Amino acid sequence: MRVFVRDVNWDALMDRERVFLILLLVVLCVPSVAWAQGSLAIQELFSPFNARTFHKLAYESYTYSDAESKEAEQAVIFLDATIALDNKAGYVFVDILNLCSQFIEKDYSQALDWAFKNYADDRADLEVTKKAVRYLLERLNSRQEREDKLTSILKVVEEKNPVLTSELTTQLALLSAEKADIGTAMGYLTKAYSLNPYNKLAFTKLAELGELIGQTVHPGSRAGHLRRAMMANPLDISAAIAFAQYVEEQGMYSISASAYEYAAELFSYLYPESDLPASIYLPWAIASYNTLRGQGKCLEIARRVRRSGRFDIVLEAIAGSAARKMGDSRQSREILQAGQKAEKILTDNSVSGDVTPEQLGWFYCFASPNTEKALAWANRAYSADPNSPATKLILAYALAMNKQIELAADLIVDLYKSNQIAAVTRGLVQLAGQDRDGGIESLKAAVTMDPTSLAAEKAKALLAENGSEYIPDTQPEIILQVLRNQFGERIVPRFTPVDKIISAKLSLNGSEFFYGGEFGAKLVVTNKSSEPLVISDDGIFKGSIRVDADVRGDITANIPKLVSKKIRPSTPIEPGYYAAIPLDVMTGPLRKLLLTYPQASVEIEFTVYLDPVVEANGKVRNAIRSIEPVRTVAKRQAVVLTRKYLMQRLDVLSKGQVGQKLRAAELFAGLLMEQYAMAKSKLSYRPVHVERTLLTDAIRRSLTDEDWKVKLQMMGAMLLFPAPLDYDLTRAVSENLNDSHWPVRMMALYLLSNLQGDAFKQVLDWTVKYDSSFAVRNMAIALGAEVPQVPQAPQVTSGPGQSQ
Repeated sequence: MRVFVRDVNWDALMDRERVFLILLLVVLCVPSVAWAQGSLAIQELFSPFNARTFHKLAYESYTYSDAESKEAEQAVIFLDATIALDNKAGYVFVDILNLCSQFIEKDYSQALDWAFKNYADDRADLEVTKKAVRYLLERLNSRQEREDKLTSILKVVEEKNPVLTSELTTQLALLSAEKADIGTAMGYLTKAYSLNPYNKLAFTKLAELGELIGQTVHPGSRAGHLRRAMMANPLDISAAIAFAQYVEEQGMYSISASAYEYAAELFSYLYPESDLPASIYLPWAIASYNTLRGQGKCLEIARRVRRSGRFDIVLEAIAGSAARKMGDSRQSREILQAGQKAEKILTDNSVSGDVTPEQLGWFYCFASPNTEKALAWANRAYSADPNSPATKLILAYALAMNKQIELAADLIVDLYKSNQIAAVTRGLVQLAGQDRDGGIESLKAAVTMDPTSLAAEKAKALLAENGSEYIPDTQPEIILQVLRNQFGERIVPRFTPVDKIISAKLSLNGSEFFYGGEFGAKLVVTNKSSEPLVISDDGIFKGSIRVDADVRGDITANIPKLVSKKIRPSTPIEPGYYAAIPLDVMTGPLRKLLLTYPQASVEIEFTVYLDPVVEANGKVRNAIRSIEPVRTVAKRQAVVLTRKYLMQRLDVLSKGQVGQKLRAAELFAGLLMEQYAMAKSKLSYRPVHVERTLLTDAIRRSLTDEDWKVKLQMMGAMLLFPAPLDYDLTRAVSENLNDSHWPVRMMALYLLSNLQGDAFKQVLDWTVKYDSSFAVRNMAIALGAEVPQVPQAPQVTSGPGQSQ
């Protein structure tokens, strides 16, 4: 075996570096190593425990580094090594998908394909699969290639995960729409929406494409979609109002009024210090007014607004009309006296309020008809703003009320097709001109524009006077049946405070732990409501999770963003059920801290934020303010050292089982790290002193153990050591570069490269040329070795009598 040492400036090396490099080259040149001579076949090894060690290194490498960094490349190799040591390590698939989908320059399509097929079952996290599919598609050059790829992926998942199938089918539909294949696209979208009725994109695109070819979405389907948006996020006021508006358009006034009432209760819950805005109470009042027996609600709404010190003449008009419809003439007269108050507001500065002449003109036109006052205030509004279409139309109607038909007709030219008041005015003009059929047609058109308004009510009364009636083209009974089939008898849910909808807690495997123990944390999200809980971008919980750790006791530390991830389960959480989301909290800086101080007693408070928001002052909170962050405390007991205990641990290193040796090796590594830490700064506690030679001897014994698993685990613990190592430990680790087991060589290579930096490059270059393990050679390259040049075969030209 030849070892090439070129371009080494020996004089520039420090003594320690020179000794180290000579040592490593000597170790590598030992001729008795069978693997270097190529006489030993690569072994198939099995060790789930050490597979977990490689997985931990991979996870920390890519979690605490940027994509495309050398650490991320090293993480890919560690994940491959994890599978090699435990082919049943299913936990690694999510990391392969998360990590490899971050790379832009390198092509990991084959690895992603393999991991995706093994991962995408009914429990797959859709946030993970989305990133992987996007990566796979972005590497393809044509639409046809992307279609073929999506089709092949669908064959893998369609029997396993209906929600993921819905997402992928939607993407196929979008590709079909790009090439104007509307029929195929709509077929895909229909299937996608049937598989997942929460697929907002599928429904929106289906409605959009349907309009292009004249196929409108059935009103029952649209109403169900809007109602399901309320279900997905019960705290979304806009979703409640969108549902209320749509069912109101369909003539379902009772359901609409209930949805507006839900929005009003939600607003008061979210903004308890604010007054209910007119954008909610006015449509709520008019919807209630149009119900069969809900007019009393209009009076309640008016009283509520008055109690807040506000005067709204439009609301007063609706309330007065409601009282009149209920037959309460006294209350109707009292409420309709609001016109007098409005006049005082506009003419007397001592009376406060917010009223315009246009509103007062409208009031005397439709709420409390008075021909003289309607014309007077309409003229005043028009004089103040003659260019306003609204004031022009109020004046036109007032003129028609006063039999000034020609003047009214001149003001509504070309406006009656798009404005309700203009259409009613045109109807009056036509009726006055003995055009009964035209007048009836105009009045019906006016009602169609907004059947709920007071202007529409006037138009309906005129139709009745002329022997006709308005028959809506909606079918509320059919829509109602569709909604009942999906949501039961109570279409609109009762408003529920957020603490009755969702709760969360961080569950640990116990509250007290010992050195080297794992926490086994799970975030448990419980659905306390009566409807499914959807975790998605459109849901009440978007799926973003952040975990901070606060360490107190013998050592202190604050670790923000110990865990930061986004999740999206494949299925909603059904009422009364929960989702348990695994969180690796024994990781990164917290793991290093706890392993470095074995004799410290500490208390760790974990704080979990759901959809975290960082305020301007740096304070973190949940997106939903009324949900408090989840807090859980764990205690880590100190290792109590006695001579007897130390001797037992040393004895384990010689005679114990593999698992016992691994734990003992980890403890001795921790005790040595604790001494390194003591040398740098004074500790707040007094650890029992152990002779350093005893510790280094124990560590060296583990590094030379007959079982390769112990060697690897010991080196894994030493990754937390500060550089430099002393001579004996360096030599012990270096000897493992010649171990016959590739995982040991890989770990030794990784450890020494991290501890020695640039001084180790010559060894990396040697390894990439001569190591028999593909994984070890790849790790050497990821650590900075030069990629060896592959000799090119001479070109041979094909011709008669020649072969390629």
